[in-house]
Amino acid sequence: MPRALRYVIPAVILVLVGGFTLWKLVLEVESPDEVTTDAALEQLAVDAAADEEAESGDTPVDDDATEEAAPVDTPPDTTSPPDGVVGTWTVDDDFGEFGFDSASGSFAGFRVPKSLFTGQGVTAVGRTGGVSGSLDIAEGMLTTAEITVDMATIVSDESGRERAIFEAVRANTFPNGTFVVSEAVALDTAALELGETVTVDVPGELTIGGITNTVVVAIEATVPETGLGLVIGSAGLVWADFDVETPTSIAGTVSDSGTIEFQLVVRLG
Repeated sequence: MPRALRYVIPAVILVLVGGFTLWKLVLEVESPDEVTTDAALEQLAVDAAADEEAESGDTPVDDDATEEAAPVDTPPDTTSPPDGVVGTWTVDDDFGEFGFDSASGSFAGFRVPKSLFTGQGVTAVGRTGGVSGSLDIAEGMLTTAEITVDMATIVSDESGRERAIFEAVRANTFPNGTFVVSEAVALDTAALELGETVTVDVPGELTIGGITNTVVVAIEATVPETGLGLVIGSAGLVWADFDVETPTSIAGTVSDSGTIEFQLVVRLG
């Protein structure tokens, strides 16, 4: 065999194997579904049942200790969640357990179309459970709201993408992204009190990487039980408006526009 072929053949094999591996990884990556009220409510019920089971779990009793201990009168717990929906709702970051592929708890992130080198279209997703904030409802209006997202903790369906996200949104300098409602909007509080899902478009200021732009967030809100609410929302954006450069690689090209989305479990009072 000619000396040149001794080097060319292994190189070709390496390229073919590498290409197959890359193609296999691309095909196997499955992005989580978009946030929806139905999926969130289903997961909310699962998480609530898990919490109740954990709280009512049997604890082993030490008979000797029980005999020696003096009886203690414990007053009954008479506290209950506030009635209605008027007041301040705060993100409950202890409810549920954030998982990239699940609709559990509160989280925020983005979705962006990506064109592969094969011409196939996929969706790149980034999410974080690092969400905090609150919103206020008064006299049939959503009066204020401010949501803060820890941009430095965003994870992706491709771990290799996370560093690029961190750098693109300048999380080292601006670790938090925020959405602040800019004007009060009418809200069907009567429907919320009946447990119905209410849809409303909410204008506000979105800040990413230290740059603020006006957006309109489409929000769905529902109160499945007294004092416990669920809010999901999404808005389209153009990355260049926030001075975010979309990367291009051998695997494909990321769209210059995308969608932000969030799911919030909130409690009244």
